[in-house]
Amino acid sequence: MIPKLGMSASGPTLLRRMRTRSCPAPASVRILGIDDWSWKKGMTYGTILVDLEVHKPIEILPDRSSETAEAWLRIHPEVELVSRDRGGEYAAAAKKGAPQAQQVADRFHLLQNLRERLKEVMDRKHTSLPEIEERPSDAIPAKARGMKEQGSLQMRDALTAPEQEKHYRTNSVYPNKRSEGTKYDDFQKQVRREKRIALYEDVCTLVEQGLSHRAIARKLKLARATVSNFAQAQAYPETHHPKRGERKSILDPYKGYVLHRWQQGCTNGAQLYDEIKARGYLGSEALLRMFLAELRKKHQEAGSASVLILNAGTQLLEIPPSLPPKPHITRRMSATRASWLFVSQAGKLNEKQKQHIRQMIAGHPDLARAYELSQSFVMMLAEHRGTDLDIWLTQAERSGLPEFKKMARGIRLDYAAVKAAFSSLWSQGQVEAQVNCLKLQKRIVFGRANFDLLRLRVLCRV
Repeated sequence: MIPKLGMSASGPTLLRRMRTRSCPAPASVRILGIDDWSWKKGMTYGTILVDLEVHKPIEILPDRSSETAEAWLRIHPEVELVSRDRGGEYAAAAKKGAPQAQQVADRFHLLQNLRERLKEVMDRKHTSLPEIEERPSDAIPAKARGMKEQGSLQMRDALTAPEQEKHYRTNSVYPNKRSEGTKYDDFQKQVRREKRIALYEDVCTLVEQGLSHRAIARKLKLARATVSNFAQAQAYPETHHPKRGERKSILDPYKGYVLHRWQQGCTNGAQLYDEIKARGYLGSEALLRMFLAELRKKHQEAGSASVLILNAGTQLLEIPPSLPPKPHITRRMSATRASWLFVSQAGKLNEKQKQHIRQMIAGHPDLARAYELSQSFVMMLAEHRGTDLDIWLTQAERSGLPEFKKMARGIRLDYAAVKAAFSSLWSQGQVEAQVNCLKLQKRIVFGRANFDLLRLRVLCRV
C-alpha cells in the first residue's frame, strides 16, 4: 500500500507494471554517439547509444565489450557516422559492425590525450617548473597558529602582503634523458620514482622546519598517511619501518633551544612552552612536558646538564647559535596545473599565468618544444585545420620527446577518425550529457535498479 499517494498498490506491483512496458526500437539512426557508463565505478560498465540528430538515447547495453556493440551495429546498417572517444573497444566494434560508417574521434578526448602526455613531460622535468612561494599561513589554519583572536582586518592584511621575488633553479640541458634500448614504460617508472623521491625530500624539509603532518599534507597535496610514512622513514623508500624510538617529532627542531634554556636554569614547562611557541612551535604542551620529564630523569641519572645533552633523544643534539627561523615554504607548480597552462590559448590567460609559461619555456628546451607542439595542436583543433595534421605528426615524431612520439604513434593508428574530428560538426558533448542523466536515473532507483528497469527508465523517460 502507498497511502501517501492514495494508491492501493505495493512497490513491487508498480515495478512489475513498469516492466510490462516496452520501448520500441528506433526506425533508423544516421548519426550515432557511443560511450560507456559505470554501473559500479571501476568494476562494471555498460554502453549507451545516442541518436545525435534527435538528441535522445536509443539503447543501453549491459557491458562495454566490442562484441556487444558490434552485434548492435550489425543490425543497423543505416548508420553513417559514429562519434566516439579514443577507446580501442568502440573503434574495433565500429570498424567490424559498421564498416560503411565514418568514425569521428571526440575533440575533447584529443585534448585530454594531449594533457596526459604533457603531464608526463612535466613529471620528467618537474625541477624546471616554477616555484610557488607561500607563507605558513596558507597551509596552517589560523586557530593552530594562535591567531584565534585576530580580527578580519589583520587576516586580510596578512593575505594581501606583497609577494617576494621568485627564484628558479638552473638545470642541466639533458636531465632524465631516455637511454638507448630503454622501454617507454620503464622510463616513465623511473621518472615517477624520481618524482616520489623529490616529494620525500620536500616532506623531510618541512618536518625539519617544524610543520605538522596535517599542514604538510595540505601543502603538498598528499595523504596524511603518506606524509607520516615519509616523516618516519630515515631514507627513501617510504616502506622503511623505523625502530622504536627513532621516530621524528615536531619538537625536534626546538630541543636544542630547550636544552640551552635548561642549562641556564629555566626548568618551568609553561615558560618554556611559551618561548618555543613564540618561535614557531606548533605542537602541544603535553609533548613538551613529556620531553621535560625525560630530561629530569636523565638529569638525575647523569648529575650534570652537559652529559644530559649527549644522552637526550635518539641522537646528539647540538645547541644552535641562533634560534631556528620560521618555516619558509616553497613548492613547485603541479604537473596538472602546468599542463593546463600549456593547452590554454594565450589570449585567455592573465599576465601572471603568461609569466609562468615564459619561466617554464626558459627553464628547459624540452618544455619549450612541448609548448610549441601543444599550442599548434590546440590551434589546429580550434580553427579546424585538419590539413596541417600530417605536418604536426612529423614535428612530434622528430621533437625528441618520447611522450609526443607516443601520442603521434597513437594518432596514426586512429588516423582517419582523428582527422575527421578537425572538420566534423559532431562530438561527444550530447553523449556525455546523456550519461549524466543516466547517473541520475540510476540513483533514483538505487536498491531496485536491475538493468532492465534502468533501461526502461532511461529510454522511456518523458
